[in-house]
Amino acid sequence: MPTLARTSNHRTADLIDPGGAQKSCPSAPAEPGALLIGVVGPEGVVQPIPTRLEIDADFIARASKAGTPEARFRFAGRCVEGKCRQWTGNSCGVIEKVLAGMTDQAIDPAAGLPRCAIRGSCRWYTQRGGDACRACVYVVTDQRADQLAV
Repeated sequence: MPTLARTSNHRTADLIDPGGAQKSCPSAPAEPGALLIGVVGPEGVVQPIPTRLEIDADFIARASKAGTPEARFRFAGRCVEGKCRQWTGNSCGVIEKVLAGMTDQAIDPAAGLPRCAIRGSCRWYTQRGGDACRACVYVVTDQRADQLAV
């Protein structure tokens, strides 16, 4: 029987380098080799998964049967910087928009830093520190909106 997800292996090491310069995107699409880093709870808050789980095509196929995987799970992948439409020229615009929106809507950040399997390589953490971590649990990466806009 195919596995739904597997723990770290050589591809994960290539994907996210905790001690190196390569940063990880904590809001990546579901694609083979991405890391499953959280599950969206019933209230829309992401419950982080402390263990790195690399997803494969079988996981994506099974998860897609119930709808868009990004609406129910959070994934991490390589931060591609300038190749991403969210890149502002020197940083990721996603976390900046999230933090600004939380301020505008008076949403309290999560208390304390949530558990995180990618903090050492996370683009958002590198960019905004603990503030990004406390906001991260409110980000749901549902790719359907992007597909409808095209």
